[in-house]
Amino acid sequence: MQIQQLRARAEQGQPESQFLLSQICHQDRDLEGMVHWLLQASAKKLPDALDALGHCYAKGEGLPRDFIAALAHYDRAVQGGSSAAAYRKGELLYKSQQGPANESLIRDLLVTAAAADFVPALRVVGYLAMQHASSRNLGMNCLRRAAQGGDPVSSFNLGWCLLQGWGGADAEGEAVQCLQRAATVQYPCAETLLAPLQGVQLAPHSQLPQERIEWGASFSLYPESRSVDHQVLSADPAITLFKDVLNIVDCAYLIFLSRPYLKRADVIDPGSQRDGMVSDVRTNMSTYIPFGMVDIIARYVELKIIRETSEDLMSSEPMSILHYAPGQYYRPHVDYFDPKLTVSKGLLEDGGQRTASAITYLAAPLVGGGTSFPRLNLSVPPSAGSTLWFRNSREDGQVDDRSLHGGDPVVQGEKWVVTKWFRVSPTRYLEF
Repeated sequence: MQIQQLRARAEQGQPESQFLLSQICHQDRDLEGMVHWLLQASAKKLPDALDALGHCYAKGEGLPRDFIAALAHYDRAVQGGSSAAAYRKGELLYKSQQGPANESLIRDLLVTAAAADFVPALRVVGYLAMQHASSRNLGMNCLRRAAQGGDPVSSFNLGWCLLQGWGGADAEGEAVQCLQRAATVQYPCAETLLAPLQGVQLAPHSQLPQERIEWGASFSLYPESRSVDHQVLSADPAITLFKDVLNIVDCAYLIFLSRPYLKRADVIDPGSQRDGMVSDVRTNMSTYIPFGMVDIIARYVELKIIRETSEDLMSSEPMSILHYAPGQYYRPHVDYFDPKLTVSKGLLEDGGQRTASAITYLAAPLVGGGTSFPRLNLSVPPSAGSTLWFRNSREDGQVDDRSLHGGDPVVQGEKWVVTKWFRVSPTRYLEF
């Protein structure tokens, strides 16, 4: 009866009812109906409908993917006061090729959305602002407000910040409360941080953010190269281990973002000349974070890896997330595309040959799980936050079979990895 009444009001031209009906259609996977009612409500300049229609264009959901159209609809929604659209416009610009040229605009959009208590924007501003001491107060206040809004990412990030000694007298007690909230939804690494805090007295109450957050503190949208400690493991072929590229906040977030999408990892089968084949060669789980899925925090983490290895985002593939449970492995293999295989021809069309790989360990197992190079008699133990970078081809462009490597079986615990592959030329990864 309520839906019938809602439909009647929508057909009479009431934009709020048209928007609500579009959301019901979306829940029912009726994309045609969803778009129909969004177009009706957007024609009447309803901000929520304009934002949702922009989101449809950005995701290619019910409409052809069109990033220019998405930005145009977000613009109109922002003019109507939509904080969600301000955030989504900022996010789309940030992860696009236009990001660095629009840094000031993106920052303003994120602050606008965060100042309206839009939780995803508070989470992102909190994460970005906590990166530097000059904006740390802003970051922690944003994280507190987002955590109070029920965001487990912000609860975990705030807990970690407090354990760094950035809080007041009750910092440890408040950190425990934050991490316990994150642990209730099994947020990655929350239990790890809680383990040494057994017996810490809880804070009498969580500190509240300032009643009015001061938004004037400037914060950087992009990571700075830190020239981390590194160890050259081999000069020829080039293999280098970069230490402490990511912190536990970065590692936990990539695990959190990718975990729902894991599936059995596949391989290229030389015998059948087919890609995407399940094989006993590898038994781990994996997923990708494509352009449509990557968000501001994930891109920031990705840029940390790229800048330390001096590679180029434009010539990279999407992040590949791998999870190894006890007993799982990836037998020795090469990352380059074998030029003798017919199946490689199509794969080489997007950016050419893979020149290098960067394996970053997000979580290290207690026993096992190293990365071995059998032709070099080299084995690298996993270390959370560190990046193992190596060349797959020689300087003359020829593939280098000495890059043969494998993921050793995990004996105890679990291993999480994010891999970035780099090509000769720009790829289609950055769709916009």
